[in-house]
Amino acid sequence: MVIGDSVLSRALEVTQFGNGPIERMIVAGIHGGTEVNTIELADQLIEYISWHPEIVPANVTLWVLRSLNPDGEAKGRVWSARGNENGVDLNRNFPAQWEVEWDRPGCWDYMTLTSGSGPGSEPETQALMHFLLSRHVDALINYHSAALGIFAGGQPPDRESLRLAQAISDVSAYPYPPIDTGCRYSGQLIDWASDHRIAAVDVELSNELDTDFEQNLPILSVLLSWQAEAW
Repeated sequence: MVIGDSVLSRALEVTQFGNGPIERMIVAGIHGGTEVNTIELADQLIEYISWHPEIVPANVTLWVLRSLNPDGEAKGRVWSARGNENGVDLNRNFPAQWEVEWDRPGCWDYMTLTSGSGPGSEPETQALMHFLLSRHVDALINYHSAALGIFAGGQPPDRESLRLAQAISDVSAYPYPPIDTGCRYSGQLIDWASDHRIAAVDVELSNELDTDFEQNLPILSVLLSWQAEAW
């Protein structure tokens, strides 16, 4: 399913597994080519579930967006590939604690990216928000790299995102609570999701090269079987 287009009109493709009333989602590639291992992991998960469709419970629909930033993905492993074609860090562009500028110390700062001309200004951001608001997704994992661990959505983190983060921590070796570099986060997907009562976590892979596929199979199981509670 194509849910929208990038700045350069590349398709944002979502793969559906199952057709149940409980909807879950995996998002990868928000930082394009600099975190291409998250896209490679999404592709591995898509292939694995295609061969093992029985792992998706009958009451669940799983959506996998392999690359939210296909223009950045197309540039390869270069610093400019982190932003979209407009030079926007998409994970600073969501209308949740959005800021024009943020303190750079402790944050990724190998080149200057912006948070966009305004909250939700980018077509990639708009497409994902529209998709989520049109569905009934109640839990979401946004994959990143590298090494900082598991982040729960919300500022402060909401109870459901904390529960999901803990459940993921219980079956993985990723740091939780996450490593604190002193970075102040704004405009994040998981915070926007939290604002819309979607339990959301960032999961950072262990480095910028490996997909950690085997470690993420139990995380996939957690996402598919996790029991949401009332907000």
